[in-house]
Amino acid sequence: MEKDAFQELAELIHAINERLAQQMPLLEEEIERLISSGNTENNTIENYLDTLLSLTMHGFGDALFIRLLEYYNTIDLDGAMFYWNEYDKQE
Repeated sequence: MEKDAFQELAELIHAINERLAQQMPLLEEEIERLISSGNTENNTIENYLDTLLSLTMHGFGDALFIRLLEYYNTIDLDGAMFYWNEYDKQE
């Protein structure tokens, strides 16, 4: 019996979610390194925030996004507010 399109899609989503979960510790290490080094480059921080924001839309990385956003808030209040607002729109 052939798999239907819905079942194939469900399996693909499950595989993607498993892969994302496996990659989160690496991303957490990168974010911790960025924060502990005192990096203040807006572009670098915003690139990570963009990535994390997209992951939060899929149920991953909320705590890490908020951690980085709280750090960014100490560097660029207006920039941080933009990301808070984008994050709030998801709920």
